[in-house]
Amino acid sequence: MKMKFLVFLAAILFSMSFAETAKDSAKVQTKASETKAPKPAPERYLHLATNPTAVDVYINRSRVDFSSEPDYVSPDFVKVPQGDSTVRITLFQVGYGDTTIKASLSEKDTSYLIVSLQQSYDDEIAKTQKKMLAHRKRKSLGHKLIWASLVPFTASAISAIATQKYIQDARDDRKALENSRIHNNDSYQDKKDSFEDNRSKAKTAKAIGGTTLGLGITVLSAGLILSF
Repeated sequence: MKMKFLVFLAAILFSMSFAETAKDSAKVQTKASETKAPKPAPERYLHLATNPTAVDVYINRSRVDFSSEPDYVSPDFVKVPQGDSTVRITLFQVGYGDTTIKASLSEKDTSYLIVSLQQSYDDEIAKTQKKMLAHRKRKSLGHKLIWASLVPFTASAISAIATQKYIQDARDDRKALENSRIHNNDSYQDKKDSFEDNRSKAKTAKAIGGTTLGLGITVLSAGLILSF
């Protein structure tokens, strides 16, 4: 009997020892994996300067629409996506030839690049570039008008809420007048004046709501037309 007890106790101690060993081994492996985890690559930038300055810069675009807003305007720091070793750069300036280059980046945090654009003396190219620039300005104005249309739409919504409130107040006043038994006292006259006042305010708020709604639709329509 004593022998069986000793064997059972030894089995328990062995199991506990094995569990602790496995636990320690798991901790060691976790620490090792944390130690070997790669650090995230630091953000890199390309400092781009041009001659002339204030040139529109488009980054990593296979087809560039110069009527769209540029990503940067030189000189500027261009943020480079992690893992990219080259950057496709397209430069646009009226009176100069459109330039597209691929720049290889150094492994440092910041690379530096200076590009001189070649001046164009072709009147047709300059005319086309000016049309693109004018189209861009129209699109920019269109986007601003779309955002601006929120103001009259908001005013119209507020007017609609106010109209419903004044209408409800006028209905309450009219109901009180209909239920009043005495028509010659001050309370009756006050309710009558309140009814007339609320009805007048409801008409004014309704007119303002309709006007601002029409203005919002007009501004939004103009913005959508110009933004294309």
